[in-house]
Amino acid sequence: MRVLRLSSLFAAVLVSSLVSAFELSLDLAKRTVTIVPEKPTDVIRYTLNGKDPDFSAGVYLAPIELPEGGTVKAAAFEGNKLSGKVATQIVPGAGPKNTALVPLTQNRDWRSYDWVVRHNEILALNRPGAIRADVVFIGDSITHFWSGEPKAKRVAGKDSWEKWIAPHHPINLGYGWDRTENVLWRLRHGEVAGLKPKAFVVLIGTNNLSGFNPPAETAEGVAEVCRELRRQAPQAKILLLAILPRQAKLDATRQRVTDTNILLKAHLLLKSQGPQIADAYLDLTDKLVEADGSILKETMGDYLHPTDKGYQVMGAAIDAQLKAWSL
Repeated sequence: MRVLRLSSLFAAVLVSSLVSAFELSLDLAKRTVTIVPEKPTDVIRYTLNGKDPDFSAGVYLAPIELPEGGTVKAAAFEGNKLSGKVATQIVPGAGPKNTALVPLTQNRDWRSYDWVVRHNEILALNRPGAIRADVVFIGDSITHFWSGEPKAKRVAGKDSWEKWIAPHHPINLGYGWDRTENVLWRLRHGEVAGLKPKAFVVLIGTNNLSGFNPPAETAEGVAEVCRELRRQAPQAKILLLAILPRQAKLDATRQRVTDTNILLKAHLLLKSQGPQIADAYLDLTDKLVEADGSILKETMGDYLHPTDKGYQVMGAAIDAQLKAWSL
């Protein structure tokens, strides 16, 4: 194994960067970047998209794997303020073909919750005996702010959760503003390792479509999330939800959702990469969209996140499928 360490002098020459607060190291054989803070309490944020990290960038928690190559940019933060210059480490290679498949942390929804705190809460809950988790919900803010454990500050569908979901002994692994790459990071860093679920309910991908990934890349990211669940918990059923419709009326954004869902259905039939990505697929579009193609505020308050009325629709459909599996 060959490890290249960025000394303060080398980093200054390479990127005119301050690295007194942390050190970057590259393992060429594994194409892995490790960041070592000067003090264990220092917060280092990083990006993989070529942009300098700001407070919305995820906290470095584990070595960064870039098998196809890429660029890591990292900086120290005090609170929400940058406390030094940005350091750059390039991993040789063409770079990722699909960023939806490259695991990383995030902090985009910091006004609503702390991503690292939630990760640690989930790690505590998945220890043996901590919680009964027969059904594990995987997703973004649509899942996060529904209800359930670990508790969120914002709860938008408590009644529907208690009626349809709570009887199935669930745990909620939804994170506001997560994309598929963030879910992959979480799954590969212990969030389901201590659980023995009977089923997963997966709803992810809408944030990838918000200017980051086209439908084909997003669908592949969702499929990889399901494959990761298969690898870690082959005994569990997977219920994959189609990405929910969004926007008040049909527009280009809504069409991207539709196009992605078509590709997800195609992935369900693809067996060349192993078992089917899901045991059941549920598209609730027709139950959330009116006959004229519009979405009502009483169903989805911001035309993206369900109200309790919208969650009632989701809950009833999920409950029916879980009961069909005798769960």
